Amino acid sequence: MADRLMPEKMHLGDHHNSILRQSKGFRDNHEFPNPTGLRMIMGFKIPEWQRPLVWSREQSIAFIQSAWLGLPLGSYSYNMFHDAPELDGLLVDGQQRMYALEQYFDDQFPVFGHHWSEVTKVDSRGFLMGRIFASYAVKTDDEEYLKAYYNRMNFGGVAHTEDQRA
Repeated sequence: MADRLMPEKMHLGDHHNSILRQSKGFRDNHEFPNPTGLRMIMGFKIPEWQRPLVWSREQSIAFIQSAWLGLPLGSYSYNMFHDAPELDGLLVDGQQRMYALEQYFDDQFPVFGHHWSEVTKVDSRGFLMGRIFASYAVKTDDEEYLKAYYNRMNFGGVAHTEDQRA
C-alpha cells in the first residue's frame, strides 16, 4: 500500500501577517518590471488571465469599512521572482480588495463620511499600522502553476464565469 493517497499540499508562498502600510508601500514605493504593459493595481501587475474588476462601489466601501472596524480582511497573493521579470510582481489573488484600497487611497469614495485625504494623522497611522492584511509571496517562474493557484483560489467562492478561467 502506498504511503500517501492524497496529493501534496500546494505551496501558497511565504505567509506574512502584513499591516496595511505594507500594501500601501508596494503602491507608493515599489515598481515591478512591466515589460508587457499589464494593468497595475497597488503596484502589482494584473495578469491577463485574471477576471476583470467586478466589485461594485458599495462592495469596495464595505471592504474598507471592514478594515476600519478591524475585521479580518482575508489575504492576497503575489509572485515575487526577480529572475522572471514578466512574472515578477503578478497579483495572483486579491485584485478586488487591492483595487478597493487603491480607490480609497486615491479619494475615489468616502468611508464613514470621509475621504482618505481627510482623515487625521492619528487615524491614518492606526489604519495603516493596526490592520492586518495577510499576504502570500509565491516564488516561481512557472506561469501554469500561478494559473492553477488562481483557479484553485477563485473557483469556490464568489462565482466566476467559465470564460474567466486562466
